[in-house]
Amino acid sequence: MRRLPAAILLAMGLAGPAVAAPSSIPSDAFATFAFAQHPGALLPLDVTLRDGAGNPVRLGSLFDGQPVILDFEYDRCTTLCGVMLDQLTGALRSLPLRAGSNYRLVAIDIDPTATPPDAAAFAAAHGIAGRGMTVLTGDAASVGRIADTVGFPYRRDDATGQYAHPAGFVVATPRGTISRYLLGFDWRPLDLRLALSEAAAARIAAPAEAVLLFCYCYDPQTGRYDLAIGRLLEIVGAATLLSLGILIRASVRRAA
Repeated sequence: MRRLPAAILLAMGLAGPAVAAPSSIPSDAFATFAFAQHPGALLPLDVTLRDGAGNPVRLGSLFDGQPVILDFEYDRCTTLCGVMLDQLTGALRSLPLRAGSNYRLVAIDIDPTATPPDAAAFAAAHGIAGRGMTVLTGDAASVGRIADTVGFPYRRDDATGQYAHPAGFVVATPRGTISRYLLGFDWRPLDLRLALSEAAAARIAAPAEAVLLFCYCYDPQTGRYDLAIGRLLEIVGAATLLSLGILIRASVRRAA
């Protein structure tokens, strides 16, 4: 099974506590939180953010000859962001590639109030730590420049303190050009390996097909967004088991 049901059209999440809550974001606004894909766009490499120790880091300094996976996160998210990072880092561990040698992983916290230690701790809890992996924080303008170039829309819900945003990440070439988008959970470890290979060769892929994760359900009677995280985890679990099955079968065939 390569794709999730055709009804899934747009990847998005509402990052925040796993509780029902009134929202200041109207239901018809969520369609605006799709990735506006810009393959071939050059990232703003002159932007300076801060790493987990609080040291200034120029984005361009992280593009040092390897393809770069760029992911946006929210360090106080208890729903979609952690699940997304778990799938990403799990897929990377299953590949014969090493961070710092074959690729670099850069996670940027979208919350301008996030502290470097808090952002780093959240990322580390989901596998982003060590050589070749960097967690960055910054002010709204700096993070916004990068997000706008990627086409990653996000918005803070003033009523709940949560962030609405899409699910997915990009792979960029060693020179900082966006090579490919991987959206939602409808991708396999081998897709990520291909994306890194293409990015290393400076190839630019076509825009990805958008998908929708039903993380929150809007109740027009109450005006609330209710989390359907159980459904999301079922989808992710099924996709993960399928990917592992494919890898195991391939390994058995090679051994034979």
